[in-house]
Amino acid sequence: MKRFQFIRIFSALAAAFAITPALHAQTAAWPNKPIKMIVPLAPGGGTDVAARVVAQYLGEALGQTVIVENKVGANGVVGVGEAAKAAPDGYTIVVGSSTTMAANNFLYKSATTDPLRDFAPLAMLGTIDFAMVVPASSNMNSLKDLIAAAKANPGKLSYGFGSSAALLCGEMFNTAAGINITKVPYKGTPQSLTDLAADRIQLVCEPLGTSMALIRGGKLRPLAVTSKNRNPLSRDVPTMAEAGLPMEHETWAGFFAPAKTPREVVLRLSNEIVKVMSRPDVQARITETGFVPRQFGTEEFGAIHRADFARMAKLIPAAGISPE
Repeated sequence: MKRFQFIRIFSALAAAFAITPALHAQTAAWPNKPIKMIVPLAPGGGTDVAARVVAQYLGEALGQTVIVENKVGANGVVGVGEAAKAAPDGYTIVVGSSTTMAANNFLYKSATTDPLRDFAPLAMLGTIDFAMVVPASSNMNSLKDLIAAAKANPGKLSYGFGSSAALLCGEMFNTAAGINITKVPYKGTPQSLTDLAADRIQLVCEPLGTSMALIRGGKLRPLAVTSKNRNPLSRDVPTMAEAGLPMEHETWAGFFAPAKTPREVVLRLSNEIVKVMSRPDVQARITETGFVPRQFGTEEFGAIHRADFARMAKLIPAAGISPE
């Protein structure tokens, strides 16, 4: 009996050692064809534009084309789900965010993926500062004015949201300020900002970079940014804390590979993306999209991802948001 056990163990070890050289050879040859980068959002938005900047320089560093594919649907669920099913061979990466890789698991009753199990974090793209924005024609010139108006007219003011992150921001604001501004859903951020500029709704909490064109055009007015520090795009806009309400809502985006992607490939991708994100010219282009560029590799980014996942598990129920 012991003899047969020894033979089985020896055979298994022999098979493993036979496969190992092939795996090493395959990894050593990587990449030998184009790499697909899935962006689970519509083309033209800040995340899409920033991802394409990184894809360009990453492709140059790896000697292969990085092809960006937009897979839109269900606030990023469709694109992330496709990436989770991709072969873990280093030829598919996905742009994930604190919404698609954390919040969505608590905003939807039937999550299709487990981000902590199904993905390997590569590197962060950057963080996004949100802003409380009102129509330029509004008589609310400060955050205190907005809160006072909401308290004087409970349920009569409304805010628009075109993303899960914007919904979370609005409900966090309601909770933190002790007010009741009615939420109005939109298909996307552009539609909510259009109605805001037309004074059909009173507030939108969206990334500052997304609304900058309308702010610069005199259509919208930012009252405060939800980040810890002031945003370089508009340093005259106070933080929420400076405006009198200690609330922070900062989201992030970054790059992930399917779980079980070879560790050597994960580390190579991570290192190359961090190098790209460290370039001053790339940082300038990323900043224009509304992101604050970051240079966090797989270990640091992974820790941030895990912490944010745990934070969302507590934050979303506390904000009074029920899963759909």
